[in-house]
Amino acid sequence: MELPDWLSEASPALCRCGCGGRRKGNFIEKTLRDIVKIIQDAVFSEEIARRPGFLQRLDARIKVISLIYLLIIVNLCAHLSLLWGFYLVLLAIAVLSKLPLRQVVARVWLVIPLFTGIMVLPSIFNWVRPGDPLWVIADFPHPLHLGYLSFPSVLAVTRQGLWGGIMLISRVGISVSLAVVLTLSTRWMDFLRALRTFFVPKIFIMTLEMTYRYIFVLVSAMEEMFLARKARDAGQSAPKEERRFVASAVGGLFGKSLQMSEEVYWAMTARGYSGEIRLLKSASLCWSDVLVLSLVVLAGLILIVANKVMG
Repeated sequence: MELPDWLSEASPALCRCGCGGRRKGNFIEKTLRDIVKIIQDAVFSEEIARRPGFLQRLDARIKVISLIYLLIIVNLCAHLSLLWGFYLVLLAIAVLSKLPLRQVVARVWLVIPLFTGIMVLPSIFNWVRPGDPLWVIADFPHPLHLGYLSFPSVLAVTRQGLWGGIMLISRVGISVSLAVVLTLSTRWMDFLRALRTFFVPKIFIMTLEMTYRYIFVLVSAMEEMFLARKARDAGQSAPKEERRFVASAVGGLFGKSLQMSEEVYWAMTARGYSGEIRLLKSASLCWSDVLVLSLVVLAGLILIVANKVMG
């Protein structure tokens, strides 16, 4: 799905006062761009999962087992060299699977350092985690007291705190990278069927399935609502009016989703749907799946042994 020309052209509208000046881009246009981008990303991910790559050929159950196993191994490693060595191997596998390497890296490392870094930021200071100071920020004449809390007179970044923060960010980033590689290389229906194989409750699988399937219907309905508004508005509404329209559109979309859920439920029940996922292609393990699983288990054991040897 390509972005329409009128959405891709960032042409600011004239000011409503008639002075010929420029004002900020239309709020509705920005919302339409975001809606189209959501659909584009979903279609692109499904297209990647259909490519003839290394991971795409594997059974989804093998990939789910490998993901859980490797997540445990990654979070047991206590050495950065092992973690980043494993990450380089993961990137090499992503390349073999014809996954967009830039997207795999950007989805993780443009977000994880920011949010995880905010959480671990207090732990790098000696007030939270005592240790060897690397950088003294402030040196007060006496210890500080705040009620029952007592703080040392020196505020500094410690070596132990900084190392722990880097280790946590690395573990979280690599763990999320594993999940991203799995989702990009696995079709959604195959992933849900694999979860059902591991006795995940049927109601949970059905909720995920219906959410994924009908979120695009709701997004398309929202796109039609905003497009109709823009056709009648010609980009001349005041920002206050646009925000009021968005609020009313959210309410209308909520009511429409409730009505649609009832109609879909009765239609599927009438056709004999029981919550089980049934695909035209039957799932069966082959020797290559078992071989890959064995290699994953062996690689995990090697990482654990190397971690023990390095102390």
